[in-house]
Amino acid sequence: MIDFQRLRYQEGSEKVVSVRYDPCRSADIALVAGGNRKRWIIATENMQPGDIIRNSAHIGRMAVSAKEGDAYPLGALPVGTLICNLESHPGKGAQYIRAAGTCGVLLRKVNGTAIVQLPSKRQMQVLETCVATVGRVSNVDHNKRVIGKAGRNRWLGKRPHTGLWHRKGGWAGRKIRPLPPLKSYVHLPRVAAPPGQ
Repeated sequence: MIDFQRLRYQEGSEKVVSVRYDPCRSADIALVAGGNRKRWIIATENMQPGDIIRNSAHIGRMAVSAKEGDAYPLGALPVGTLICNLESHPGKGAQYIRAAGTCGVLLRKVNGTAIVQLPSKRQMQVLETCVATVGRVSNVDHNKRVIGKAGRNRWLGKRPHTGLWHRKGGWAGRKIRPLPPLKSYVHLPRVAAPPGQ
């Protein structure tokens, strides 16, 4: 079981015990130990056994100089930081940017919220108290893997299409659509209408 809530137990430091392959996901996972417990987390690109990673929920006046693998709220990180394992709501656990080799960018911070560019180039707005991990997800060369034969796709659970479904050729043309609007997970309080209306 992967623990996607970095601040579940405590703030402070944890030590990376091992980094290993996980058959259930494209990224590698890391066993970390802190206090009197151990847990599995998603490993970042350059994470090695013996590294010390830090978890903090504090947002100070100055941006922190975070190392790769550290977990901080978005409000504590400097603009332009590469991040992964992003929460959509504070305390919910990482839901975005978890695939191998992916990373997002913290674009700007506005009025207690943060705007993040996802790997798909889409932007989303979340509260600055949402926690993210600094760095890029491990196993960067995952997309360069050569499948080689149809059987290997079957091992991955991908079944062949039926003859009823045919891919369109080039005659169909490529539709270039604009990016969807900014998705916001920030729910601001609504102003009540004055009485009599």
